Amino acid sequence: MKTAAPPADAPCRRCGTCCRKGGPALHAQDLHLFHGPGALDLSQVLTLRAGELAHDQLKGRLLPLAAEMLKLRGKNPGGACAQFIEADNACALYERRPAECRALSCQDTAALAAMYDRERLTRADLLPAGHGLLAVMAEHEALVPVERIAPLAAILRAGGQESLDAKDELTRMALADRAFRTGLAERAGIGPEFHEFFLGRDAGVLFAAAGLSLRPDARTGLRVQADPLSQPPYPENAP
Repeated sequence: MKTAAPPADAPCRRCGTCCRKGGPALHAQDLHLFHGPGALDLSQVLTLRAGELAHDQLKGRLLPLAAEMLKLRGKNPGGACAQFIEADNACALYERRPAECRALSCQDTAALAAMYDRERLTRADLLPAGHGLLAVMAEHEALVPVERIAPLAAILRAGGQESLDAKDELTRMALADRAFRTGLAERAGIGPEFHEFFLGRDAGVLFAAAGLSLRPDARTGLRVQADPLSQPPYPENAP
């Protein structure tokens, strides 16, 4: 006999399953998390930039993002949400938890699906108008365009003359990304714990997702190469 499913409005069992899969994306309803007692700071937020791979919870696979997205950081890459208290199977933010956490139900994902890609926060939403780093972030986007990484990686792997041009462009992007992060630390006094908010994930992480690796180079500072042990997690022509 088939067991009846629990009602869609069944209370959260607080089993920690979703928390162990990483931090939630942030939406307009989550602005309250950055104000008042116990407010989060920007070091607790990870920026995923338009064009980079992210796990789509509804489709269950990695897909390039259509637009910028912010999410609560994990304890380590691919790890549990940093707000998850493993020993107690609890959430440090439970009473004021993000909108996705409130919407998600193990029994019925309809509420999450309805708001999943709507009104997502961006970096500009968490910074005051005219903030000095908005221009820096825009320049970084222009010089390190994440959507170019996968196509250039495909050209590099194909070999030939065009692969040399692709390698040069990727090298310039990697060096530019390093320079921006060094500048934040040395000139703006912004520590590395904030860099993944202001600039998103490091170029080395983004390149690895495209099946590339970065190696030190005495002449250029960095060398980009296709990693023979790694394959990109999705075809370059994926929809």
